[in-house]
Amino acid sequence: MSEIDEQTPIQLMSVAEMGGCPEVDLHGKDVIDAETTVEGFLSKAYRHGDSVVKIVHGKGTGTLQDAIRKLLRDHPLVVASSGSSRMDEMGAVIYAVIRRAV
Repeated sequence: MSEIDEQTPIQLMSVAEMGGCPEVDLHGKDVIDAETTVEGFLSKAYRHGDSVVKIVHGKGTGTLQDAIRKLLRDHPLVVASSGSSRMDEMGAVIYAVIRRAV
């Protein structure tokens, strides 16, 4: 088992906050477009074997953030998700841990 396989979702998200994970920016999208974009992004991340992804939804009114949080919470490819704890990303970014392919 590799070192990354032994890390918890929280540890994986903490490492991802330092940079280097795939990301998608949803600025300018409505909820339906954003959900469609995230669905495709998660599928691609799963196929590529990515452990963690970054989803930038922006601060705005919170509508997009709420929709993306719900999508991630119920998504079969997502093990865990959490808003960023970085000051410059708080309230605007969500990290998601992707289920490993079997």
